[in-house]
Amino acid sequence: MKDKINQIVHAIDRLEVLMDVLREECPWDRKQTLSSLRRYTLEEVHEVLEAIDAEDWDNLKIELGDLLLQIVFYARIAREQQRFSLHDIAESVVEKMIRRHPHVFDRQQHDDLSRQWEELKQVEHEERQSLMDGIPPLPALAYARKVQQRAGSVGFDWSDATDVLEKMHEELAEFEDEVREHHPKAERMEDEFGDILFTLVNLGRKLGIDAELALMRTNRKFSGRFRAMEQLAGADGLDGLSLNRQEALYQAAKSGDNG
Repeated sequence: MKDKINQIVHAIDRLEVLMDVLREECPWDRKQTLSSLRRYTLEEVHEVLEAIDAEDWDNLKIELGDLLLQIVFYARIAREQQRFSLHDIAESVVEKMIRRHPHVFDRQQHDDLSRQWEELKQVEHEERQSLMDGIPPLPALAYARKVQQRAGSVGFDWSDATDVLEKMHEELAEFEDEVREHHPKAERMEDEFGDILFTLVNLGRKLGIDAELALMRTNRKFSGRFRAMEQLAGADGLDGLSLNRQEALYQAAKSGDNG
C-alpha cells in the first residue's frame, strides 16, 4: 500500500489515495460517516485558530493539514455515495470565486466590495425567501455577527460604534433592573442577557473585532493565568485559600504574562 501511495506525484493526489487506503483498511476510518466527522472538523478548525493566534507556524502547518484531511475524508464518503468527488469540490469553489470577483476577472468596478459579495451570494441563492435564510449553524457569537452583517447589507444597521454603545448601556440598565427584582424570572433574565451579548457582538463588529475570536482568546488567556495560579499556590493548591489570596495569585499570574 505504501508503494502505491508513493507512486503518486502530486501531494493532493497522494492524500486522496491515502484516504482511499485508510477507508478500506482502517476499521475506525471505515465506520465514519458525514455526521460522525462533524465534531472532529470543529475541533480541527479551533486548533487552526489557536495556532494562528500563537503564531506557531510549524504547528499551523500541521493543523491545516489535519483540516485538509477532513475535507478529503468528506469527499471520499461523498464519492462512495456517488454524490461528488474532491475534484468536484475544487471545481465548484474555483467557479464560485471567479463568479464572485467580477471586479477582478471581468474588470467591473464596484465601490462597496462587501455589499457586492452579499448581492452575488443572494443571486446564487434566489430560492431564499429571507436574508436570514442559509446561515450555517455557527457558534452563537459568530452567528450573531453573521445575521447582523446580513441585516446591515440592506441598511438596517447602526451608523457607528457610539450608537451601539448607547444601546449597550440601555440593555445593561434593563438587565440590572431585572436582576434587582425581588423574584427575577430566569427566562426574562436570559432574554435580557442575550440582548447584551448581541449588542456587544454588534459593537465589536463596528470596531473591527470578531466577538467569537476575542472570547476564544480571553478563554485561553484566563486558562493560562489559572494554571500559573495553581503553580504559584504550590502543593497545597487553591482550594481553601481566601478569595483575597486567590485574587493576589491571579494578579501575580497576570503580571507574569504581561497581560
